[in-house]
Amino acid sequence: MKKYVFLLALIILVSLILSSCAINVFKGLNTPENTENLSQLAISEANNGNFENALSASAQVLNNISGGTVPSTNLYNAVVLSDTSTSARNTLAAVTNFLNTTTSTSVALKNTAEAMLSSINGTMGLNAMTLASSFISFYQQGQGVSITSVSTSDYALIFSAIKLLVSSSHNLQLMQLLEALSSTLNRLDPSNLNWLVSKGIYAALQIPIILFDSNGNGVLDPQDQIFTYLWNYQTNTFKSQLTYADYYGIMYNVQLQTYNNLQKSNEVIANLSTALSSLDAGLLEMINSSSDAQLVQILTTIRVYIVEIASVIHNVDAQTISQIQYLGDIQNYISL
Repeated sequence: MKKYVFLLALIILVSLILSSCAINVFKGLNTPENTENLSQLAISEANNGNFENALSASAQVLNNISGGTVPSTNLYNAVVLSDTSTSARNTLAAVTNFLNTTTSTSVALKNTAEAMLSSINGTMGLNAMTLASSFISFYQQGQGVSITSVSTSDYALIFSAIKLLVSSSHNLQLMQLLEALSSTLNRLDPSNLNWLVSKGIYAALQIPIILFDSNGNGVLDPQDQIFTYLWNYQTNTFKSQLTYADYYGIMYNVQLQTYNNLQKSNEVIANLSTALSSLDAGLLEMINSSSDAQLVQILTTIRVYIVEIASVIHNVDAQTISQIQYLGDIQNYISL
């Protein structure tokens, strides 16, 4: 029996694709003379690792394109503070709303979305390759492990997977912005399958926030119940020593926020649907178009996992999810 946590974790395995997202390099730009040049400056700064400058330029571009709807300042601060500040998340929400509603096809919008996606990942330390390799390892080691009968190595493995997943998800608004950026890039540049895959990744990363955000602020933080078993409140860091009591607490004491909540259960279904369909379509096209045998093997392996997950949840609806109170109860409803 595979575990529910792996169903969530494995969806983001393909985050390794993000590491291959190309950033165009623009040379010789001085003072920008128009919006398109400013967007080129943003992508150049992102490529050089100057994320604050890149996001500052991006905010100005979006402000110009949106006719002032999107704030022209403080985008970098909004990203950095988004885990702790409501006003910061409101700023990100304004950007997300614009991206999800605009029909603009301007080159400036594409450049800016690309610069923002790269800069936010860099600023927030979302190490795509580390995530990918870690979750592949978790999945491979977790084959055949049962939730109800675990050894020390089993619960340590599950604990570590949950910890990595929770620490990667940050806050709901940031993940929604990253999904909107990926969706925008996919709309403007459908031939680049990286954007379709990244859209799926960020849809998936919203799921643990929905499941475990017990105080309802849209953020996974030490005030949420799951952190009781993940967090060392004396050092303000994730625990390094794992115990069976922590494992049992996560599995049977932390109530899922989808329990008896159809709205949140529907949100999980919607994000799963977006994640699986985007990842499957993107990976299939990448496999068919790649001449790199090693990359094809990796992508094929990951796609097998995605298809397995899709087959498992095919008959799972919001009503079913809303009846599951704890992670440890999942196998009472789904046979894997």
